[in-house]
Amino acid sequence: MTERRTVLIRYDEIGLKGRNRKFFEKCLLRNIKRVLSGTDDIDYRSPRGRIFLDIPSSFAPECTARLKTVPGIASFSIGISMAPDFDAISVLGIQWIEPRLESSGNSLKFCVKTRRSEKSFPKTSPEVNFEVGSRIMKQLSSRGLTVNIKEAEYVLEIEIGSSETVVFDNREPGLRGLPVGSSGNVLCLLSGGIDSPVSAFMMACRGCRVHFVFFDNQPFLGRGGYDKVLILAKKINHFQTRGTLFVVPFQDVQAAIRDHCNEENRVVLYRRMMYRIAAEIADRQGSLALVTGESLGQVASQTLENLAAVSCVTSVSVFRPLIGMNKESIISRAKEIGTYETSIEPQPDCCSVFMPKNPATRSKIPFLERDEEKIPWKELCDDALAKMEIIKVDDL
Repeated sequence: MTERRTVLIRYDEIGLKGRNRKFFEKCLLRNIKRVLSGTDDIDYRSPRGRIFLDIPSSFAPECTARLKTVPGIASFSIGISMAPDFDAISVLGIQWIEPRLESSGNSLKFCVKTRRSEKSFPKTSPEVNFEVGSRIMKQLSSRGLTVNIKEAEYVLEIEIGSSETVVFDNREPGLRGLPVGSSGNVLCLLSGGIDSPVSAFMMACRGCRVHFVFFDNQPFLGRGGYDKVLILAKKINHFQTRGTLFVVPFQDVQAAIRDHCNEENRVVLYRRMMYRIAAEIADRQGSLALVTGESLGQVASQTLENLAAVSCVTSVSVFRPLIGMNKESIISRAKEIGTYETSIEPQPDCCSVFMPKNPATRSKIPFLERDEEKIPWKELCDDALAKMEIIKVDDL
């Protein structure tokens, strides 16, 4: 068996791009090289519509795990490059099929599927399917192998290109979307709960490099929330790298709101201050939008009226990827990306401090502004920014 393997990487959305398609392709290839760094013995090729890697066979399992963390990849397969020789391909197919046939009790439905990017190849795709399939059936039909195109349990695939032919029998799903770095920077308000990490991940899959801001309140909540957010930021950064975490001390802002403002407005006032501080960080840092984990109607602060009352304090765009998702769907996505178990560790977030008994669900902006006049909110926000901690997530 050959000691080398060929990885065939496919993308979908990038293929729909026009004149800027090469920009997205280069961005995806750069991200793939980054995630596979540390292994020198890899050859990269990128003909139109595909990316090919030539890797050591021993690296295949690790390569699979790493490629699953790269937004922009629709799917990928690991196979063997060889000449488009039907006899040789059939021999390889038989070697792969025999163990599956035995493990299935000598009853296996299979088919051959061919894709020709090289249209000058003298055989059509159906003809290639027949040539290879008939050779395999000649050897294995007596042992229980049958052809079933619609309900195949095993699919042998052949990709015929201009410079090489790749044979494979697996398709690993990717994260799809766009490559990180192709859509600019955003700043995510990371609370430590279930929702905001999912929002951050979804924006990474839309090509954004996500940075994070955490509003810390250690004097009232202890260090647990801080440590938890470090872990969550690192988990999300695994899908992108080069993220930055801004930790803002928020206790003085909250204490002022508690002592001087109407109790029912506290949570919305907290959020308005968070948005103002986050917008200033985004401006300094070069992020073009804020990202939150808000979902319409999920809690009292996330009614239409309250979301509008919070958003109006900044001109920076606010993205809410989860706005129409229910909690069950959000939890499912959190489990998929590996943040759920950390998020559910018992630790109250900043907005739960001094929680009112009856929080306002339909806040009026004039009433909120009247409350804010009672405190030196601009000075409080400036002081929090001056004391902010900046952490390079790659270094965690």
